[in-house]
Amino acid sequence: MDGCIAFVPQAMKEKWAKEGMNLDKALKTIEGCSERRDTEGDELYSAVRYIDRNAHLFYSTPEEKRALFEKSLGSWELRMAYEDSKSQVFFPYPDFREFAMAFVNIEKEYFGKGIAQNPYFCFVAMGGPAAFNERTRQLYMNYEDFYISGRLVPDWDLSYFMRGYARNWYESTRKRPPLAFTLIGVTDKVLIVRGSKTGGMAIFRKIGEDMRQASYGSARG
Repeated sequence: MDGCIAFVPQAMKEKWAKEGMNLDKALKTIEGCSERRDTEGDELYSAVRYIDRNAHLFYSTPEEKRALFEKSLGSWELRMAYEDSKSQVFFPYPDFREFAMAFVNIEKEYFGKGIAQNPYFCFVAMGGPAAFNERTRQLYMNYEDFYISGRLVPDWDLSYFMRGYARNWYESTRKRPPLAFTLIGVTDKVLIVRGSKTGGMAIFRKIGEDMRQASYGSARG
């Protein structure tokens, strides 16, 4: 969020200066790596960290933050990620990528994610209300609905998922903060986010088709 600016080693700052790094160059690097699922070398990590470190400058006004969120709306395929703020190497995701894809659907007031064979058939998905915090660039989400093969499963209890989330990350005696991720960068091709759980990063590639029909069927009109 705006008040938490990521620490960057001096050597990386010098690398950026030497390469003439800027927002456009960093985004182009990420787009290329996402297309190829290329995680070799440090170019991808350097580009993502550059945007993360300077996002408070790139998106400093309410209008710029609002435009960032508007651009994030749609269906996105997970391509690469690293798990926590200490990691420096991206890995191709998901592990089952040879057989299926993991994806998210972002709407103004609803967020969903799932696993699909292709843009037209979704194995499972879950979703729920979402809200964008313009000041922090965070998208908050909750999971209330569960879908199998594009059909809503009535009265399915997702509290076990949320309890597991709280147990794995937050002390049970404390109130669990909401699930969220922070928007780091968006183009017509890629979405870069930082998770609230561990500080890990994820890179998504835009899916040409709208996945909502495959994900939710007629349940969301």
